[in-house]
Amino acid sequence: MTILLTGTSSGIGRATAEALLVKGHRVFGTVRRISDASELSLHPAFSALIMDVTDRASIAAAIETIRTSGETLHAVINNSGIAVSGPLETLAEEDYRRQFDVNVFGSLAVCQEALPLLHAAREAGEANVKIINISSVSGYVTAPFTSIYSASKFAMEAVTDGLRRELVPFGIDAVSIAPGPVKTPIWTKAKTQTKAYEGTRYAYILEKLIPYVENAEAGGVTPEHVAGVILKTLESSRPRPHQLVMPKSWVVRILKQLPKRVQDKIFLKNMEGNKRY
Repeated sequence: MTILLTGTSSGIGRATAEALLVKGHRVFGTVRRISDASELSLHPAFSALIMDVTDRASIAAAIETIRTSGETLHAVINNSGIAVSGPLETLAEEDYRRQFDVNVFGSLAVCQEALPLLHAAREAGEANVKIINISSVSGYVTAPFTSIYSASKFAMEAVTDGLRRELVPFGIDAVSIAPGPVKTPIWTKAKTQTKAYEGTRYAYILEKLIPYVENAEAGGVTPEHVAGVILKTLESSRPRPHQLVMPKSWVVRILKQLPKRVQDKIFLKNMEGNKRY
């Protein structure tokens, strides 16, 4: 299969690219700088595409590269994303707008630009054509101080459902994979996102931020584990539409069903104990 995979510089994207290549798939992987794909580019079945999901022209150029390669595009894996954290009261407008620009509008733009190639694959008789959106446990429940990130992932869950239902007549599937905490560089960045707390009524959170983040990361799954789930989903002819990838995922499923006020108390208690879930 030929796959477009966004965000292959590190973490889940990098691990997924490596897993796909091992299984013999052809991968067009996007990076923002060519140096980010130097090792992957040594593999003959990997092609690096310089692309920024917030730049529509760069997305269109990347898709055109795939089209002119003569390859049949079977799948798109939307993995690019950022995580903005901080109190909603003090979060900078440019930060919360960028959260949606990357995680929601960027992923949707990739889908829009790539869908003509996916339709062409189906019209040529190809089966198992699909879009896989990498979501998050934060698209199931909302923890304090990651609310805007959670909002972007809730939005992507809705976009995924809508795409799947609109594309059913054309034989193109759309599914989401929602990891819990993952051992990736995103947690290191989270420790430094303190601007929205400093000098505000929420500054008391700062002393809890590092142990909270470290505990979440320590209990997380590896990028390789998530990559394995993505690979299985890609190769399955009828995967589950939503997959929550984390230890004790049943806890989150139960939490989601509880009354909102009960959820509030659980999240407050967890924060006091430096626990996420």
